[in-house]
Amino acid sequence: MPMYKRTAVTAKEGINYVRSATESAGSLFIKIEQDNDLGVDALIEFIRDECPLNKQVAVQIKSGASYYSEKNRECIIPVDGHSKYWASHPLPVVGLVYVPSLKSAFWASIKGALKGNPSAKVIRFPACEANRFNAKTFTDIFLPQVVGSVPSLEFDEALKFARSGQLDEMYLGLLVLFRKYPEMFVTWDELIHVFKSLPADKIPPVLIYWLAHIPGHGDILYFGKSVSPAAREYARGLLATFGLEDVVKLLSFINPEEQIGRGTLGQSVEAILTSLPRSGELLRGVISSTTVGMTIKEFAALILAMNESMGAVTDLLILEGFGSWYAIEMRRHLEQFGEINPY
Repeated sequence: MPMYKRTAVTAKEGINYVRSATESAGSLFIKIEQDNDLGVDALIEFIRDECPLNKQVAVQIKSGASYYSEKNRECIIPVDGHSKYWASHPLPVVGLVYVPSLKSAFWASIKGALKGNPSAKVIRFPACEANRFNAKTFTDIFLPQVVGSVPSLEFDEALKFARSGQLDEMYLGLLVLFRKYPEMFVTWDELIHVFKSLPADKIPPVLIYWLAHIPGHGDILYFGKSVSPAAREYARGLLATFGLEDVVKLLSFINPEEQIGRGTLGQSVEAILTSLPRSGELLRGVISSTTVGMTIKEFAALILAMNESMGAVTDLLILEGFGSWYAIEMRRHLEQFGEINPY
């Protein structure tokens, strides 16, 4: 007698859940039949306010307990040889895991995951409120995130996310606070709090770019609202509280290969540090520190030389005494041209 396996039922549940959420949100779900499945189960055609956006996303849907770790609250999608296909797909590719016990699904960018780890055998991502998939989050979070616009969260919702201990939720909240509510003083309280309280490897690098909107620099671009004069002044006061530890943390975001140049994160770091009331004093504190690595010291010296020109020669000589060839090059450049300007 033919059997109708439970795995087939679960797979259908996942497909139907994603279809229902998509169509309830007003967009189109286009299923790809199994015979034509090369690693994508469906396409979603985005429609907003009854108007097509002319944008689609390819989705891979997994259903069942085997794709979810309850202990780690983590979803798991096996790559199964699809890596090259997904990475080269002309559309954004999203992975969706439907968890029957939770009656819910969670999503992540497959292309984004593979870009960070091209040789991955499995794609793991947290199951949290920031990537929950249902009709409401489809409209408020999923669609905007996939098409590159700002998620539609009210201020209180965004603030709740920003204060979450879950990094994905925190990032979502901070993104919305910065893009939609930059005139609110609380927005800058949260941005500065995250920078000061988290270790550098837990801070999304884009946070440094957001903070650089306070002093500003030539490559600052605005999406959504701009910072009001009152909020800018308030945030300047928060930046003014930065101490030596904060300066070292900021300098650690400079990429040694990119250094400080136009369009780099180093440009944002330089803009923030230069705007601090005790900038020179703090940078000299980094240079003379016995606990800070040479690369960080050299970045501090470079920013000091950019702002004080020949006034930084004595500090460069200190680094030369510690064996820094880069300090020698900076000093010679200053003596020949009178300034340093990597832009």
